Formats: sequence, C-alpha cells, structure tokens
Amino acid sequence: MNSKLKRRIFFDLLILSYLLFSYYAFGKWWHSSVGSILIVFFSYLIWKKDFLKNTGLDLNLTTIIKSVILAVVILLGSLLIMKYIAGKQGVIITYTGGKNYYHDVFYILNEEIVIGAIILFWMVDKRKINPLAATAGLAVFFALIHYVFYRWIFNDRGIMGISALITLFLVGFVRNSLILHTRHIGYSWALHFGWMTIMFGSMHIYSETNLRLTELERFNTYLGSVWMVIISALAAGLTFMFGIKKVSYKAIPDQ
Repeated sequence: MNSKLKRRIFFDLLILSYLLFSYYAFGKWWHSSVGSILIVFFSYLIWKKDFLKNTGLDLNLTTIIKSVILAVVILLGSLLIMKYIAGKQGVIITYTGGKNYYHDVFYILNEEIVIGAIILFWMVDKRKINPLAATAGLAVFFALIHYVFYRWIFNDRGIMGISALITLFLVGFVRNSLILHTRHIGYSWALHFGWMTIMFGSMHIYSETNLRLTELERFNTYLGSVWMVIISALAAGLTFMFGIKKVSYKAIPDQ
C-alpha cells in the first residue's frame, strides 16, 4: 500500500471519527472525548511530526493558561448577554450536570480541529488561498451549513432567521481569523466554548409554559438578537482591522 493511499485511509478515518464521536450519535456524554483521542491519533498517522501544527494543537503552557482564562471570561460575558436576552423573551436559563459541560469541552475541540484548523491551514498553506478569502469563505460555509442542517436534515427542523445567520457568519469570521493569526486553536476554542456552554450546555425554559427551547429556537433567540448582531459585527470589524490584515503564516511542508 503506497503512502498516499494510507494517508487517504487515515484521513477518512479521522473524518469518520469526528462525525461519529463528536456529538450524541451513540447517546453517551463521554463519546466526544473518545472522538478527540481518535482525531489526534489519526492526525499523527497522517502528518507525523507536523500533526500538532496541522491540527492547531501546537500550544505551549502559557497559551493553554491564557486560553482557559479567556474561556472563563467569555463564558461569564455570554451568561450576562444571554440572561439579558432571555429575560426579554420570558426564558429562564438553568444549569445542568457536569456531563454536559464535559461533552462541550471535547465536541468543541473536535470542531475547532477538523472544521477549523485543518481546513484553514489546507486552504492557506497548501492551496495558497488568500487568508482573508479563506477566512470569509469558511465563515460563509459555517453559516450556511447550519441553515441546511436545521432546514432539511436534523430532527429539529425549521428555518434559521437571517439575523442568526449573519451572526454565525460574523462569529465564524472572528474564529477563523484567530486560528490563522495565532496558528493554533486555543483562543478560537475559548471563544466557541465560552458561548456554547451557556447556549447548549445549559437548559433554557419558557417560564410561562415550562417548555424547553429547541436548538433552533436557541439560535434564533440568542444569535438572532439585534444585540448579538451588533456585538459580533463590532468583533468582526476589530478582527479585520487588527488581525487578519496583518496575518502571516509559515507554510507547513508536504510530507
């Protein structure tokens, strides 16, 4: 078996591991961490000594500590923002057990590796796509894939509002810029985790009916809020001015 075929098989197994073990395909809260182990394992088989660079996991202790601190700050900010929006919609946010939050840590890590660093570094380093184009293009895909899945694929089907899609694009732009600018997923993971832990890791209930908000309702309620559109637009604008315009990268050589 030649090396290209082996790498293709390992890459297919990496993607399969991401799809099967990042979410609740088998209903176990700890499966996302199994997915992380498999993704790292197959990444090593594909890229050998460069697997940390290709997956955005090239992190030192200082960066890890900063990422954790940033995640806490964003989590607290997300809680304040969502509580404000929820209060105006008659929604109560309550907290679930540690299993949900454990799941959030690793499924978000898997997303940042597979549909973050690996794709972005491939586009910019290997395909030589302009970093700004790669950042914006993947952000568009990030928003549209949410619309497609909730419109036609997921059990919880419905239409995601235009304002929620705009926010998804803007947040995706910030996240992609962070990955390309820093060459790791530490800060993008912190951004993603700090928000999703509150929006999906916690429980959201209509106070009058005691019914839970569906996933789609959470997207439309929080990301569709005018406040989130404004906040994400400001963040994307600042990112463009001070981040992506100055982005530089060192291409990772082919194996």
